[in-house]
Amino acid sequence: MNSSHLLRAIAGFAAGSALFLAACGQSNSTSSTTPASTSATGSTGPAIDPTKADLSSLKGKTLHLAFIPKGMENTYWKWVDKGIDVAVAEAKAAGINLTVDWQGPPNESDRASQIQLVENYIAQKLDGIILCPMDSKALVAPADKARHVGIPLVIVDSSLEYSDIIAFVGTNNRIAGALAATELAREMGDKGNVILLRFLPGSASTADREEGFLHELKKSHPNIKVISSDNYAGDDAAKALAKGGDLLNTFKGQVDGVFTPNEPSTNGMLKALENAGLAGKVKFVGFDGDKTNMDGMNNNELGAIVLQYPYQMGYLGVKTMLAHLAGANVINNVDTGTIVLRKDNQGDPAVKAVLDNTVQQ
Repeated sequence: MNSSHLLRAIAGFAAGSALFLAACGQSNSTSSTTPASTSATGSTGPAIDPTKADLSSLKGKTLHLAFIPKGMENTYWKWVDKGIDVAVAEAKAAGINLTVDWQGPPNESDRASQIQLVENYIAQKLDGIILCPMDSKALVAPADKARHVGIPLVIVDSSLEYSDIIAFVGTNNRIAGALAATELAREMGDKGNVILLRFLPGSASTADREEGFLHELKKSHPNIKVISSDNYAGDDAAKALAKGGDLLNTFKGQVDGVFTPNEPSTNGMLKALENAGLAGKVKFVGFDGDKTNMDGMNNNELGAIVLQYPYQMGYLGVKTMLAHLAGANVINNVDTGTIVLRKDNQGDPAVKAVLDNTVQQ
């Protein structure tokens, strides 16, 4: 990590840390990760906020962790990395000799590479692994192997069908999807035809958003018809552009609204709408706030963006692991929260605090 990177991260911490306090109050997460039990963590006592854990027992110790994202190129993951940097800086200031390896696969569909990374870190006998699994099933076997050799696991961003973890830290994705549905319905006047362009099979975080979106439309907006919900964007914006273009051509003249569940799918669909001459005409709600998506919203081509807090996921992922290593019984499901961003609410203090730790400047 370079010094300028670290300084930028520290500068953003004050706003970011306030977000966690609100997020911890949201205990109704519906993530499909099964929370770890108190006995699974090996700790006792009431579950606590990991930022309030006593880490004094770690002072003077040398700890080596791995943080394995789904990928490394999207703006989203760069903000996760900034949160990690701040957590490492705080640990070092407290006298803990902490190293966190930050390494992910080359793209967000390369399951074999992510599995290999977990296997490699298991062989190094690290003190802990913090994993953002790209597939809720494919990463179960390596996760189980890590725990069986005594390496604790914190799962971040996307759930895993595995219960023997310290905690899950991330967005309540079903609620996030429902927020998107509510916003899109509002923009459409609560009627018309909608396309959902999914991300990738096996990605639990986006699958939960997609299902939350569909459930909310069905439950609360009967005059909105979903005319396509079984197509996948692929792992980058170029693939999403191609698939989005195909869908807009297939349903030419029929599409009133669109939802996409993450950064690359939103990037690609935005360009597809522009190419088809439909940007700003078809109502569009996307997810994650990189520069491309922000420009689209400010140009009235994206009506709203659902933002999550990747900075907090990085920061709290490390904090949760340290608290566990210090013997604390940490809360086992930390909902880091979501917020709906529109062109007209960017100046709100709560929204600005999120933007300062979400959008690449």
